[in-house]
Order: sequence, then structure tokens, then C-alpha cells
Amino acid sequence: MAMDFNQTSQKIHNQILRAKEILIISHKQPDADAFGSMIALGHWLDALGKKHHKLAYQPLPENLGWLTDYRPVFIDALDEKIQYDLIIVLDSSDLIRSKTDQIISLLETKPLIINIDHHHTNDFFGDLNLVLPDASSTTEVIYRLLKSINFSLNRHIANALLAGMLGDTYNFTNANTKEQAMAMASNLLLFGASLNQASDSLLKIKSLDSMIVWGEILKKIKYNSNLGIASALILQADIKPGVSETEISEGIANFLNSLDGVKALLLLHQQTNGLIKGSLRTNDDLIDVSKLAKILGGGGHKKAAGFTLQGQLIQTEQDSWKII
Repeated sequence: MAMDFNQTSQKIHNQILRAKEILIISHKQPDADAFGSMIALGHWLDALGKKHHKLAYQPLPENLGWLTDYRPVFIDALDEKIQYDLIIVLDSSDLIRSKTDQIISLLETKPLIINIDHHHTNDFFGDLNLVLPDASSTTEVIYRLLKSINFSLNRHIANALLAGMLGDTYNFTNANTKEQAMAMASNLLLFGASLNQASDSLLKIKSLDSMIVWGEILKKIKYNSNLGIASALILQADIKPGVSETEISEGIANFLNSLDGVKALLLLHQQTNGLIKGSLRTNDDLIDVSKLAKILGGGGHKKAAGFTLQGQLIQTEQDSWKII
């Protein structure tokens, strides 16, 4: 049965008005869309006078520091005495990716779960699900939600929504971009969003240290001309202190996806906790990288997806790499 968007939006609004303690959460290693969604939603809840916390797995990266009202609590500082009666999960295709299942296990009574997302791999885990696979980003879904209930946007919400849209469409250049996203972005400018600041912070402003990291990673690119597949690695030794690992991995993946003759890209990122994050990208109309990501326990979109594996990247004698 098809979802009635306006009806679901109103139900979400009503549940928020009834809630006493609200937790907003997104996926591990949040990107601009996840951060923008959390910030925009937080401003809305503030306007409604609703108590809430934003649960984060990492700080807001420096390039998004100009966005206001983040104020997160981190998972290791979550007050277990607070009994949240409503959890809003943003930009996450399942409960596990956001660790919401672990949070629920700490609560005495099961909270109502609201699921707001745009991934077509979403498994509709919420009690209320506002999932639009045709949307460019989760921030676009939140834009439509706020418009549906006739909430008047302000400059802070508009900036957060625009940053998320730009992040997930790579400045309106990838396959997620549709005319509706462009129209919404134009409308956000009328509410005071700064296109220049959002675009510069996400795509143009790079530190010298981050550019050095890019150089080390780009030296390790491999290309299979028979398959048209490029691959690259990010090792812990490549990352300099103070450089955002998420910003590096997302930036490299999107940049390499624009290479001429490359049908698909695989980026493997070795992390400190014995995990390997994989990012998949493609611009080929015949390739759906989300199918491979889902097989590997991840998810995402047809053109951009990701997964996480336990393991360690090691170099072989043939100057290639394998996972153990």
C-alpha cells in the first residue's frame, strides 16, 4: 500500500507534540545530509518547545561548523536515566546502522520509532515511516515534511537543509539530482540559505593537511581496464591528526567517481577499530552498487552505497592488497 505523504507527515507532527523526551539519531560516520537533517529537525523541535537530544558518533566536522544548533550528546555520554518515548532515526536504512537497537535495549519501555530516510534499501523499521526513495537526500524529505505541515522555515533550517542536499548530490551534479531538488534549493535561498557558503564549505575549502592526505591516497589508485573499475585505499597511516576521516573518504569517493572511463569505484578505508569501511560509486545507468553493498551488510543508493567489514588491509608481494 502506497504511503500517503501528507497523512504520514501529520501523524509525525502529532507524535512529536505528544512526546515528552525525544532522541534524534543518525547513522555512524554521519555525512552532510545526516548532520543537516539532525540540525534542521532540532530547530523545528526548538520552535515547538520540545525537549530533545541529538545523539552523535562523532563531532561536527570543521567545514560544517558554520551551521548552528548541533549540541550533540555522544553515545558514551548518553544519560540512561532519561526514558525517551520517541526516537527519530534519520538517513539510516535500518536500526543497526544507527545503533538504535542498542539504545532501545537500554530503555525500560519501547519508544515510538519515526523513520525518515531516502534510501531505497530502507527496511521500514519504524512505527511511522517517511521514506522517499525518489528524494535526493534525507534533508529533502525533511523539507517536504515541514512544507506539508505548513511550518515556516527560517535561515538556520534553510542552511542545514541546503547543506544536506548539496552534500548528497555532490553540488547537484550526480544522479540523485532531479528538478524537484533544484526547485527546493531555490526556495531555500528565499528563506536566507547561503548557496556560496554551503557550496564552499562542502566542496571547495580544503586544508593543506587534507590535500596532503588526498595526494597519498591518489597515489594508490588501481584501475582495471577490462572491467572499467577503479579502486583506492585509505590507510590509518595516511590520515593526519585533525583531518576529518569522513570528509576525506566522502570527498575522495565522489572525486574519483568523475574519472573518465570509470564505470564503478570501490574505496576501502581502514579504520582504527579493526573495521574496514567500503564506499561504492557509479555513474553507469546499468550498475546498481546498492545491491553489492547490501550483500556485504550495507546499503545506500543505486549510484552511491557503502558497507562495513571486520578485517585488516595488508599489502601483498604483487603490490596489491587483500583483506584478512
